[in-house]
Amino acid sequence: MFHINLSVFSALKLGVTCLAFSLLHCSALAQDAAANVIRGTVSNEKAEPVPNARVDISTAAPISGPALFCPSCYLDCQKWTTTDKTGRFEITDLDSRLKFRLVVSASGYKTAQTELLAPEEKLHELMLQERPKTVDFQRVVQGLVKNESGIAVQGALISPVATIDERGLRSSSTKGVSPAVTDATGRFEIDLVDGVSGIDIEIAAEGLCNRRFVDLIPNNDRKEFQLSEGARIIGSVASKGRPVHGMTVSVAQTDRSYRGEKFFLKAIPTVTDTQGRFELKNLLPDQEYCVYSVIGEADRINSAAIVKTQKFFAPSSGKTLDIGRLTTVQPVSFGGRLIRSDGEPLENVFLLFNRDPAWDLIKVSVASDGSFRIDGLPPEVYEIGLSSREFELDADKIDSLLWTEKSIKQLIDKSIGDFVLPIRTIERGATDLESNGVQKLNGRVMMTGDKGAAGIIVSANDGNAPKTSTAKDGHFTLKLPDNRAWLKLYRPDRDGMRFWYLGMVKPNPNNKDITIQLGPETSYKLDTLSGRSK
Repeated sequence: MFHINLSVFSALKLGVTCLAFSLLHCSALAQDAAANVIRGTVSNEKAEPVPNARVDISTAAPISGPALFCPSCYLDCQKWTTTDKTGRFEITDLDSRLKFRLVVSASGYKTAQTELLAPEEKLHELMLQERPKTVDFQRVVQGLVKNESGIAVQGALISPVATIDERGLRSSSTKGVSPAVTDATGRFEIDLVDGVSGIDIEIAAEGLCNRRFVDLIPNNDRKEFQLSEGARIIGSVASKGRPVHGMTVSVAQTDRSYRGEKFFLKAIPTVTDTQGRFELKNLLPDQEYCVYSVIGEADRINSAAIVKTQKFFAPSSGKTLDIGRLTTVQPVSFGGRLIRSDGEPLENVFLLFNRDPAWDLIKVSVASDGSFRIDGLPPEVYEIGLSSREFELDADKIDSLLWTEKSIKQLIDKSIGDFVLPIRTIERGATDLESNGVQKLNGRVMMTGDKGAAGIIVSANDGNAPKTSTAKDGHFTLKLPDNRAWLKLYRPDRDGMRFWYLGMVKPNPNNKDITIQLGPETSYKLDTLSGRSK
């Protein structure tokens, strides 16, 4: 049976840092962990047991609540075992609040993947299909996985993440294409199915950095895929000069885009040790990340301390960056009321506080009278949105910019207890007033301190998308259809190539002159950690 060391500085599997979520709860669950097990049998289509089949935990997810963390970055994702001569397997000491996806592989069989399974006493009966004796290699993607030193990597998980059809169109559906696990020589084969001519894959292996490869097609030549060690990050957390033990610290990439072989993974967590230190290994190198303390669904274990979101740039593969000592901050609270336009009470409504770029979603209950409160927030910017499909923000009663029809952005840098957010019921099938012509809208975009905001792009959310830019004093003129149209505001970067979305406003068609006030959240910037690389 595979054994794992629960040290904070234990080795990681599945590359991008699986130091780890189970650590967040290991002390609280120590007595119950032995009962948290997934067991089962592996057989073939003839109901014969398959001995020496490898059973890996590939990904995990919470049994309930949102999945905040990278699915392969839970500590339990390091665990694997092999079947005995009767085809039986058992993986023990699992986190009781998670469910797990298993990948089963054996020589001569097609690799199989299960649905997410919860730890329980149930015996799972898994079946492997034999691979045909003769294989059409025009329908097989083959490869060899090596590390930076050229050594073959055994037990690497090859996961299809997209399929490509005969027309070259890419789909995020894997359409029945199964994952694979590299053998003792580092080799793997993935059988394609009808309608699929190529795939994109992600490769993950213990102690190495995850990597994505795209546009793989079958051929007779084995391709080599190299995995690197990735970057290592170390640091510590202190409060009033004393180390903070047991704090959940996470990092997340600030760039969440998917472009070719670049990909984004959710939050990657770890926990500070008794000296307040933390370590994260096998991060994707040469990328910008943010580091922060977790507030949302994951609890903070032995520490109620928090740190603000801060940015850093990861070094190249094999290098270590010391981001230094993170200092805790005084938490703030935020409360107020949601007010319905019809005055009726609220039922089953929640507010979601999203920290961007931190990957941390905080769910807050709203009472029937609309009141809400949350404590223990780091002082920074939050997107505050409605989780209900029944309601939207009442744009006519909100002076500030909206982020979406259901959310606003707010800088919460001090405790607030009287925040008011007007909402209204969404009228299904309702449409805005039909256009009777064109109106000329005059407006001004203002910064804090009654100063005009120059160079802001104001664009109508309309099929023709008329747009303009504000003058030095913040004034603009825009011709719009004579109906209710959303205006969206963007701030261009100095290079003129990037545009940062600021928010949206819906002016009343009866008002020919409007003033749009930019809040402090539009100019808020995260601190950047310099760190020391070695």
